[in-house]
Amino acid sequence: MVTQIKNLPADAPAWLKGLAAALKDWDFSGVELTPPNRIIDGDMVIAQGEIEVHIIHVGPAHTAGDLLVHLPAERVLFAGDIIFRLCTPIGWEGTYAHWLKALDRIIALNPGVIVPGHGPLCGVEGARDMRAYFEHVYAEAWRFFGKGLSPLEAAKRIDLGPYARWTEPERIIFNVHRAYREFQSMPFDAPIDRPTLFGEMAVLRASRPGAR
Repeated sequence: MVTQIKNLPADAPAWLKGLAAALKDWDFSGVELTPPNRIIDGDMVIAQGEIEVHIIHVGPAHTAGDLLVHLPAERVLFAGDIIFRLCTPIGWEGTYAHWLKALDRIIALNPGVIVPGHGPLCGVEGARDMRAYFEHVYAEAWRFFGKGLSPLEAAKRIDLGPYARWTEPERIIFNVHRAYREFQSMPFDAPIDRPTLFGEMAVLRASRPGAR
């Protein structure tokens, strides 16, 4: 799949070219997938030798099956894609409310070290920053939704402030679309028009100062 994306024909759509550009530095050759061997349908505790591992289900937030892996004694938490540190989050199946609740769960656990799904290691400030980002984008999306703007036009107008320095700020289009779906009372797992979203992300990327 990745190889096919990287070797696109010249007439490939702009959104697909943008995705290829984002993946150009990644090499997945030699990676072997390990299939799952256990079904997790709620919270559970697993003993790994003398280490107690808490598995916490917090989806649907980033996706329906979001899990946190917490090592209480070590004060380490593996957040998966619930936390994007210093890079713009992107969500698939889920809601703002569930994602904020998941971030609150992390803050309440108060780990000393968080391993995010994207970005560098952090502490609870990573969860707090993500929470503030979502609250800001949701409020701004609601404001522009009320004015009748499209998600793309809203994304162009939202002032990201300090979050503009996060990598790939154009990913905001996914978060604005999610907000709009919620404003229209659509189910959290409603199908997403990914080609359109990636296309609009490419438009936002091209509109950034200094973009080529």
